[in-house]
Amino acid sequence: MRLFKNVFVLVALLSLWGCPRQLPQPEIDAAKKAFSDLDKIKDCAPETYMAAKATMDRAQALLKEERYDEAKTALLAAKKLAEKARKECDEKRKRDEEEAKRRKELEAQNASRQQGIQPEEQKGPTEMVTVYFGFNTSDLTDEMRQALSNNAEYMRLHPDIRVQIEGHCDERGSTEYNLSLGERRALSVKQYLSKIGVDPDRMEIISYGEERPADEGSSEEAYAHNRRAEFRILK
Repeated sequence: MRLFKNVFVLVALLSLWGCPRQLPQPEIDAAKKAFSDLDKIKDCAPETYMAAKATMDRAQALLKEERYDEAKTALLAAKKLAEKARKECDEKRKRDEEEAKRRKELEAQNASRQQGIQPEEQKGPTEMVTVYFGFNTSDLTDEMRQALSNNAEYMRLHPDIRVQIEGHCDERGSTEYNLSLGERRALSVKQYLSKIGVDPDRMEIISYGEERPADEGSSEEAYAHNRRAEFRILK
């Protein structure tokens, strides 16, 4: 790989100079293996990829300076980051495949409905469900995506409705921060529903921050109930 060609040329030169026992050769080999073809996924996990590359560049500089102990630490860190980037990319591809599958299912169901085909066993959801977030995050879990698939199906069965997605937070954090976090949560939900086939024009978002708690308590359980995105049907 071009990015690390100089590293391994340097290793060969240092070996000729009589320093092979000092070189962190196992770590060099492990990093080389971890970085194999890593540039092919740099667009899939860009932040972690850039961190891995910067760490490997640092290891290269340390090797040139014959600071082998520090180089060993940097090589280990670069290897871990490379492996993390590859894992993130694999997980993203899996999510994309699942979202594409759900989108096709919705499209097929829409096509059946337009043709007047309503299988007797297809009852569908009777309401839209609330989804809950982890602390200080707007990321969706697999469980949340499944719940949102329920809501997408509900909207498919009720093509005349529009919804308002309301982002909420627990009481921790400033008012301004929680309003921003609530908006990110609502937007994250809208973007996912759009990806699996819901017309974005049928959705609008709003953030209430910490202003409208579902649970007035101050326990961890109450906080978990308040970190949520709710759906209000617009008439």
